[in-house]
Amino acid sequence: MKKLKIKRLDWDSAFFGFEVGEGELSTDYSEASKFDLLVIKQKKEEDIFLFEFEKKFQETKIIYDKKLTSIELDPFYDSIKDFDEEVINKSELYSLAFESGRYSRFKLDPKIPNEKFELLYSKWVDNSVDKKIADKLFYIRNSQEVIGFVTLKNNDFFSTIGLIAVSKNYQGKGLGKRLLLKAENYCITQNIFNLKIPTQKENILACHFYEKMGYAVNDEVIIKHYWKKNL
Repeated sequence: MKKLKIKRLDWDSAFFGFEVGEGELSTDYSEASKFDLLVIKQKKEEDIFLFEFEKKFQETKIIYDKKLTSIELDPFYDSIKDFDEEVINKSELYSLAFESGRYSRFKLDPKIPNEKFELLYSKWVDNSVDKKIADKLFYIRNSQEVIGFVTLKNNDFFSTIGLIAVSKNYQGKGLGKRLLLKAENYCITQNIFNLKIPTQKENILACHFYEKMGYAVNDEVIIKHYWKKNL
């Protein structure tokens, strides 16, 4: 069986300004020297040796999954706003998006500049608001600021949460649960009865929260960053 070649990640390469490739354990890495960063995805832990590269970061991405059966009422349901009905300046969501991504490989890989991480997550918000990568955005605000939000992307048989975040100053007050219930209830009204949430296994608090809310692990993948030496 012929091995697959390294897949060039065109968007990532253009955004970060260096050549990014993607592969897996069985990929043919004979042309690895063309790339500055190799993103290697594995279903099980197994180290590989690449002569010109060194591993700088590793995470385990988890996809949580829940079958939705009935609407659960939230006594503060009306306090959560629908962006389509009450538009706000998207820049109000940026700092929350950064909080959402604090366990992201783009934040924790020491070779990726923080300004690139923040620009990436700002673009994520922009594209969600513009409905390029999300179909719905709900948020909570107090009198001064937005203190939490969640985005959803709908597919034929399931929805996926893109970003979910609560301000540091308001964590532990049940806002995350309210946002998640809002997302679940919205899905049911759209006749979608399966909701998926990606996160990092290393984000222990988030994993505990989703499991407490009835979610189970549907998939796991190990993601490693191999950087060209002396880059």
